[in-house]
Amino acid sequence: MQLEQMARDAYGLEPSEPLRVIAAGNINRSAVVRTGAGDFVLQELNHTVFPDPAALMANAMSITDQMRAHNLPALEFLPSRTGELLSAIDGVPWRCYRYVDGTTLPALKTPEDAQATARAYGRYAAAIDSLTLAEHLPGYHDFDGRVAELERAIDADEAGRVGSSVAVVEAVLNTIDRVRLAPSYAAWSDMPTRNVHNDAKGPNCVRAANGARTIIDLDTTMPGLLLADVGELVRSSTRALAEQPLTVIMSQIEAVNRGFLAGYRNSLTEAEQAGMLLAGPLLTTENAVRFLADHLSGDKYYGANEPDQNLHRAGEQQRLATIQIEAIEQALSA
Repeated sequence: MQLEQMARDAYGLEPSEPLRVIAAGNINRSAVVRTGAGDFVLQELNHTVFPDPAALMANAMSITDQMRAHNLPALEFLPSRTGELLSAIDGVPWRCYRYVDGTTLPALKTPEDAQATARAYGRYAAAIDSLTLAEHLPGYHDFDGRVAELERAIDADEAGRVGSSVAVVEAVLNTIDRVRLAPSYAAWSDMPTRNVHNDAKGPNCVRAANGARTIIDLDTTMPGLLLADVGELVRSSTRALAEQPLTVIMSQIEAVNRGFLAGYRNSLTEAEQAGMLLAGPLLTTENAVRFLADHLSGDKYYGANEPDQNLHRAGEQQRLATIQIEAIEQALSA
């Protein structure tokens, strides 16, 4: 079915121009629907990645209600003509929500941008803290579990790629060891479970003209570790600065930590305080692990637009994790 026809039939929208496909995003397929009543996003849910879309949407509705209760801007989902939040079209789940007008920062290149975005995610985490949410993607940021998946992918060599990927495999395994040998690594097993976004980064925070920030892409929000969001913010905000001096990297890490804590405002446990500096390297290494495991398994999760794309992604994340570790070590020894 054509997207324009889908918008009309399922949601009663009348597109005023051809739909614009949104290129960003590795998982779901999305398009902007411009109408006389405003702009909307029509989105196909990847039911391979999200096997329980009903639980996902139940979480989303609880989250958006809670955000509005805390005077935070929130996504507005549009029910279908039959009153459902999910529409099964050609056997695939789709949903629709009002387009959030504003700008996003693909890369948080300055401490000011990093701090302000991290503050928005801290406020978000605080607002949803009391909710009971379904963990519809178990083990999403389970570092040891992700490492075990990589080890299985190496042993299975399903796509026959281990031999051509040895350099990156060895580099990633060495970085895993480096993270696990960090004095604060043990603190991660003692952290409490909290509701967190789990994909905290610039592109998922829309800044309106008046400065208000709306957290979007709620699909990974569920119980997890608070510092996973801190780590993802460090990872995404230091990526564009990988060639900068270590002092610049450390300034970015400090800006993320400062901003998130200012937004969250709740007390951290001793384990969370102890593990905060390791958050960036750990989550960046985890991303390297996931990209590498997907490459070795045949690009089943992220997909790939060119040969060895996920291998290159894994190598980039591994190098970034090393830079973060070196910046932290330099700062601590100063």
